[in-house]
Order: sequence, then structure tokens, then C-alpha cells
Amino acid sequence: MPPIIWETTIVVSDMPQVIWHNLRQKPMLQRIFYVPFWECPYRCEDCCVDSWPGRPPKDLEAGEAMLFGLIAAQARLTGHAVALHIYGGEPLMRPRYLRDFMQRALGHAGVGKLYLYSTLRPRGIQSVVAKVPKGRLRIVVNPDTANDAVHARMAALDGIAEFYRNPTIFHTGRGRYGADGYQEAWFERLLPAALPGRSCFATASGMLINGPHRSVHLCCLPQSPVVGHFNQDPSNVFSAYRRKLETFHREVRARMRAEGHVHACQVCEQDSAYDSTHHGPLDEATVQWHPRPQAQS
Repeated sequence: MPPIIWETTIVVSDMPQVIWHNLRQKPMLQRIFYVPFWECPYRCEDCCVDSWPGRPPKDLEAGEAMLFGLIAAQARLTGHAVALHIYGGEPLMRPRYLRDFMQRALGHAGVGKLYLYSTLRPRGIQSVVAKVPKGRLRIVVNPDTANDAVHARMAALDGIAEFYRNPTIFHTGRGRYGADGYQEAWFERLLPAALPGRSCFATASGMLINGPHRSVHLCCLPQSPVVGHFNQDPSNVFSAYRRKLETFHREVRARMRAEGHVHACQVCEQDSAYDSTHHGPLDEATVQWHPRPQAQS
């Protein structure tokens, strides 16, 4: 049996701050999420997104102009560097792109710390982190797919990597409430309903720059409302994002009461045309997406 590495490698999380903002429903504006591609060979039952296994990305850099424009707008507003969270898909499916992208991100004045979400099962993590200052990177690893090789990589990344064991549940995609195999976690039963995963998470999350669909979302989940597209000016998209944050959590709460939802994510899940329950490759023409919103003036 592999050693319980996570107990010695766990890094201080920003979860207390996230929960505090979620309880108050006040915009955090200190985090932003980026997905350059969804491709992933794993099919975790609790995954919140469609992993599109075997699907080759077409333009990995498609979202970077919008991403860095939004980071600049957010940094100007808050006066603080923005934490950039990178996920997918499995980011290590494209280690060369990931390495180069992280270098570009670290060179941006508005970017603070990088958070990389990975299974650590594909090779290449050492080449990715080789030139990243240790204090500016945290790698968050899915414990459900960890094998002996992953535990060894975790040990080598001591002080940088941690297993994801925070009490946050996203009830979307294959892990949505009521799906086959769904099991309520103990903290869903015991902790207050306002914690992330039960109430609306948008104010404490950060917007998502969705590279494959060239869209920007209110929350880190692709089921959340679209607030902009890559053909718009980032400053207008950022304004639309802030306006939506002011009212969306109240709208969701009212609908939860009216429609009998247990988790706020159920509202977005039923509104979204994004289907994250596929277990095979998708053809681009078959992907249905949110209606395009009116461009912001």
C-alpha cells in the first residue's frame, strides 16, 4: 500500500477565504479559471465537466487574449494580483503547451499564484514546474485516480502539491445530484447549507475562460451562465460579469425554494445545454451550447 503522502505534502489552502466569501455572498474578485482544452482519458464519476476523451484541441491559445485582458481588468479593480487556476480536462495531456503557457502567465503583471488541477498520472510535471518559482505554484491532485506513480510524484513535489480534500461539491455533470451512483458526502449532511456546493458558488469562485467554446462564464463551472465571448472586448465582458454577480445568487436562491432544488448547481445544470455525461469522443457539430447573449455596449 502506498504511503499517505498527502499528510506531509498538504499546502495551506485558500478554502477558508472561499467559504467566507460564499457565506457572505460578496464577490471575491481574486481568482480566475482557465481551461485551454477539455481532453482527458479519465472518466471520474464525480467530474463536473465533459472530459471529451480522445478529442484533439484545435487552438490551444484561443483563450489567452481574453484571459489576460480579464486578469488586467480584475487586477486594476482590486489593486491585487489575481490567482490563476488552470484545469481541464487533464492539463498534463499537453505538457509542452502547459509549460509555455505558465511562463507567459507568470510574466503578466496581473497574475499572482498559479493553481494547477491534475491527476498527475500523465508524465511531464517536472518539465512543467522546472522554471516556476516554488512559492508561486500549487498543484491540486485528484486523489481518486492516484496510483503508486502519483504518490511518488507527490513526494517529489513536496511543498507544492496537495490532494484535493476540501469540502466543496459541485453538483453538475456526471457528479450531479440524483445521478446514478450519487452519494451524499458527510459534510453535505453536517455543514451549513451556505457552504460551496449547496449555495451558489459564483461569488466565491471566479469566472471561467472556456477555451474550446470561446466563451466566458460566471462561475468556474461550464454549466454556469455565459457572460461573454472571445469576439468581445474584455472590459465589456468584465463589466457584464460584475453585473451578473450582483443578482445571480439571489435569483438562484429564489429558484431553489420555488423548484425544490437541494443544491444551487441544479439550477444551472437544468438551464445549461452543456451535456457532461458523455463517455466517448464528441463531434464539434453535435455540441449544443448556451444561446449567445447580446453583446455588451
